[in-house]
Amino acid sequence: MPDQLVEQIGPHHVAMIGTTAKPARCVSLLGEIGDGVRCTMYENRSSSCRDFAASWEDGVHNPRCDAARAAHGLPPLTPPQQPELSPDRVA
Repeated sequence: MPDQLVEQIGPHHVAMIGTTAKPARCVSLLGEIGDGVRCTMYENRSSSCRDFAASWEDGVHNPRCDAARAAHGLPPLTPPQQPELSPDRVA
């Protein structure tokens, strides 16, 4: 990771610039939150980003996702809609 993209947060740890601010916004994040963003640093999300799942990803609610979205003025994600069964089908 290039030195100009990180800040020292401890004797042996660094963080991407912007991730320790409130609200956090990584310096490598490109785009508008809520409209489409991508990481300009990695082709695939880093482990710290992969460890933070969006709500309802894999069917699991993440209250931290709701809080992060609220910090950016976005509503919480809602669970995916379940397909309705027609009356003549038995579940």
